[in-house]
Amino acid sequence: MVRKQSIPQFKLGDRVRILHSGGVRGRIVELRGALGPAGAQVYRVRIWPKPKPTFVELLEEQLEPVVGK
Repeated sequence: MVRKQSIPQFKLGDRVRILHSGGVRGRIVELRGALGPAGAQVYRVRIWPKPKPTFVELLEEQLEPVVGK
């Protein structure tokens, strides 16, 4: 079976919003690669809840870019 490699939509340092999370925002800190289902790109995202930051790994389809601030 031949897999089609997907091209990453985001790059390190991009600000993103996590879909279906109530507006939680974060920053891309690591591109994990095509580890998701059918070769989907996986990103490590740093989010800033208080009192300390948290890291989560998400599929590209779960993120959208933040424009502006």
